[in-house]
Amino acid sequence: MVFSQPPFPAPPFLQRKSHLRTLALVFGIFVVCAGGVFYLLAKRGTAPEEEREKEWCPNPDAPSLGYATLNPGEKASSDYAEGWILPYKGFEESLMAISGVTLAMALEITNAIRDHIDFSKIYAGESLRIKFSPDRKMVEEFIYSPNFATFHTLTRDRTTGTLAYSYTRLPTETRYRIISGTLEGTLNASLAKRADVTTWIRQAVNNALEGMISFSTDARNGDEYRILVAEEFYRGNRLPGGKVLYAAYRGKVSGFREAFWYEDPNPDSAFNAHYTVEGKALASTGMRLPVDRIRVTSPFGIRIHPLTGRRQMHNGVDYAGAIGDPVYAVTTGTVTFAAPDGASGKKIVIRHLDGTLTYYLHLSAIGVKVGQTVKTGQIIGRVGSTGLSNGPHLHFGIFDKKQGWVNPVRIKMIAAPTLEGNRFERFKTQALEIHRILENTASGS
Repeated sequence: MVFSQPPFPAPPFLQRKSHLRTLALVFGIFVVCAGGVFYLLAKRGTAPEEEREKEWCPNPDAPSLGYATLNPGEKASSDYAEGWILPYKGFEESLMAISGVTLAMALEITNAIRDHIDFSKIYAGESLRIKFSPDRKMVEEFIYSPNFATFHTLTRDRTTGTLAYSYTRLPTETRYRIISGTLEGTLNASLAKRADVTTWIRQAVNNALEGMISFSTDARNGDEYRILVAEEFYRGNRLPGGKVLYAAYRGKVSGFREAFWYEDPNPDSAFNAHYTVEGKALASTGMRLPVDRIRVTSPFGIRIHPLTGRRQMHNGVDYAGAIGDPVYAVTTGTVTFAAPDGASGKKIVIRHLDGTLTYYLHLSAIGVKVGQTVKTGQIIGRVGSTGLSNGPHLHFGIFDKKQGWVNPVRIKMIAAPTLEGNRFERFKTQALEIHRILENTASGS
C-alpha cells in the first residue's frame, strides 16, 4: 500500500550519511495436533483468546510439518532413533520419550549441550536424533536440529570418552520484504488476518510497537503500519522465524513512531533489541536485566535436575555466564540476604518497593550487605558456580507476594534505557544500513 504524505522520514543522522520420514512426520504431527485439539476443547471458554492461541501453537512459527524436517535431499536413516521436542515438555523429558534413552543418557546430552543452545528458545516439533552404541548402552552421536539448515551435534570423543559439541549451519540466503497495511481493530488482529505474517513476526512487531504506542488508548482504525522483515532461505525453503529489522506506525492520535533493530557482536547480548532512532529502549519497564548476556541454560518450571536427576520445580531461570561477569540489581530495593546458603551457594536476596523479592544464586562474589539500599542496574555481585552447580551461571528468581514464583522470562526487562558510546555509534551505522535496505526493497532493486 502507499502511505499518506508525508512519507515515513529518515532520521537526521541517516540523512547525513522428502519421503518415508515425511509420512511419519505427518502422522506424528497429526497425533500431536489431535491431542492439542482435545486439550483446547477442554479448556475453551476458560482462557482468554490470546492464551488459547499460545496453547494451540507452542511453536510460534510452525509450518505445516513443524520444525522437524529432513535437510532437503537428505534421506531418513535407520541408524538413528528419532524424536521431537514435545508440546509442554522440557528438553530432558523429550529426550526420554525416545525409545532406548535412559535418564543418565538424557542428563549427559543435556549437560553437554547446555552451554551452546538457549533452552528458552526450543519449540515443539524440533528434531532430536540419537545414534546408540552397538550394545545401546551409550550415546555415540546426538543431533538437535531446530530447522533444516541448523544442526547442533554431540559426538563421542574416543580419547576423552565425553560428548564433544559441534555446530553446522548450511549456507542460507537472506531475503527482505516489507509488510504494510492499515489497522482494523487491534494491531494483533490486523496482522493475524494476513497470510504473509507468521505468528513469530507478529509477536516481534507487537513487542516492538507496544513499547512506543498505547494501543488501548491511542490506536484508531485506519492507522498505518510498515514493517521490514529479514528471512533466511535454504534451497528456496524459508526457515522458521525471521527478524523484524524495522517497524513504523503512523496514527491519528499517536503520530509517527519507528523502531530499528540493534545487534551487538555477541548474539547473546542483552542489548540486542529494538530502539528508537535516538537509541532509547522501547520497553517502558524500569527493570534492568540481571546480566549482560541472555542465554537460558535451564528454564523456569518442572525440570530434571542436571546433577541429582530428580524431577522438580525450578523456581527461576539459569543464565549462562563466565565466572566474574557482573550481576545487576534489576530494580531499586533493600538487600535482605547476602551470604553463602548451602546448595544455593553465595546468594543475594533483594526486597523491592512493592514487596517483590529477587534472588541471585551461585555467585562467585557478593558486593553488598544486608540492609543496604541498591539502585536499578547497580552491580551487586559476580557470576559464579558455588553451591550445587555444574558450571558458571546465574540462577535468577522472582517471588511475588501475591502470585508466588514468577517466570522471569515473562517480565519485560531491558539492558539499558539508552544506548551510549560505542554501542550508539554502532546502532547509527546499523540503522543507516536498515534504511538503505528499506529503500531498496520498496523500489524492488
